[in-house]
Amino acid sequence: MDRPTLEQLALTTEPQMVRRRFDEHNLVWAYTVAWLFVVSSLALVPFAAFKTKSPALHVLAAAIDVLLTLFLLSVMSQLRQAKRNPAAKPLPAFAATIGRNLPTWLIALFVTKFAVLEIFAMTDRGGWVAWAVIFPIGTIVLRLLLQQRVVLYAGILTIFAAVGLLAPAHVNIKEAIAICAGVGFASAATFAIGALASRALKRTAIEEGSQRRTEAREQLRIRDELRFAREVQISMLPEGPPMLAWADIAGISLPATEVGGDYYDYYVVDGRLAVICGDVAGHGLASGITLSALRSGFTLLRDALLDPAHVLERLQEVVTQSSRRRMMVTISVLLLDPDTHKATIASAGHPPLIHIRNSKPEFIELFSTPLGARLGANVPQHVLPFTAGDVFVLHSDGIYETVSEHGETYGLERLARVVAVNDGTAEEIRDAVLRDVEGFRGDEPQLDDVTLVVVRIV
Repeated sequence: MDRPTLEQLALTTEPQMVRRRFDEHNLVWAYTVAWLFVVSSLALVPFAAFKTKSPALHVLAAAIDVLLTLFLLSVMSQLRQAKRNPAAKPLPAFAATIGRNLPTWLIALFVTKFAVLEIFAMTDRGGWVAWAVIFPIGTIVLRLLLQQRVVLYAGILTIFAAVGLLAPAHVNIKEAIAICAGVGFASAATFAIGALASRALKRTAIEEGSQRRTEAREQLRIRDELRFAREVQISMLPEGPPMLAWADIAGISLPATEVGGDYYDYYVVDGRLAVICGDVAGHGLASGITLSALRSGFTLLRDALLDPAHVLERLQEVVTQSSRRRMMVTISVLLLDPDTHKATIASAGHPPLIHIRNSKPEFIELFSTPLGARLGANVPQHVLPFTAGDVFVLHSDGIYETVSEHGETYGLERLARVVAVNDGTAEEIRDAVLRDVEGFRGDEPQLDDVTLVVVRIV
């Protein structure tokens, strides 16, 4: 009775659709009928004790009937609870077995119950005949396959015939024919009504099940495509930082969805290090396509990264032409020259770069429109000196815009403090920031991509 997964729904056959719907219907009605059986079973005990010629045998039979009925009620209750709350504790083995074979158990129960009623009414010709007419009406509520319903009615009619032969009351041929005709007509009518109702539910189950199967296959297709897109995007990120004697580098990008909108990369050009950090507005495949185009642009223009602002200005057209939708990209480039000890920073609307010198943070913010804004503005550029021990941090807004459980915002100042107090390697600084952001966020979900690149001058 477990809720099917997408994979199971996608592979569901029509017989499985019908069985699941029948089981759902029968579980509700079996629980209701079980309570009715409890009442009738308890009523049989005093009847067996005071109204029959063999009270000991009848009381034993009635007691067994009560126990079986209570067992059924217990199992139906557990199956209903499991259906309502699939995450609850696992079903006992016997309940799980009944749940997997519910029609078979219900057929056995109905046949057994009918046998008990007929045995108790054997001494009363009107009684056992009346039960043979009335009891099949209760089977109409069951939704069974045609062959299962045939088995159910074969069992009921077999018991009726056996009781008729064993009953002490004698009837003549005309009465026997009339009784058989009446019981046969009632059985045929209830059989037909139950079969038609089952057929209608079967048709509905197949239609709805086919639709769910189609939707599940479509969701799986989309999920697989997003997974592939995520793998492609991850493959666009650098496998590791370049190994430089004068710079210790560590970076990471954690997408908030399957396909994120953040990007970072490293390029070594004529002994100089160019670090790129970008953020496409939004998430999803459109962002991934734009990032792919940007990465291709940087690869083609890598030799021109000695002038970062010029490269960003040339990539303006790449962003505007990569999608019919207007895509906005904030991006920052840090160029470090170990010979001149000069850092060149160019930014197109990206968050401030953080420069740590002597444990004191400085925010390098260059005001400009993002790429894709189509305003034709020049990309600003800033040059500053650096020395051994300095730390540069490029990041996306997913870090400082992180919101805590109390609605507080992480902020740039906290980010700068965490970096400034950490005197470890670039990887240790990066990990310290991530731990602090995660602890600050608590149980709140990650709402935006988180990208962080740390460069520590050795």
